[in-house]
Amino acid sequence: MHPVAAALAPLTVLDPAAQPVVVGTLWADRPRVLIWLRHFG
Repeated sequence: MHPVAAALAPLTVLDPAAQPVVVGTLWADRPRVLIWLRHFG
């Protein structure tokens, strides 16, 4: 596993329904692209 992927895998984020998701589960079955957006508003 890539070092960045290994560092991000245990993190928990909220999905659009405000439910916690462990980031590593998002790419458990196939590769994914993660995009981080920050809203200034």
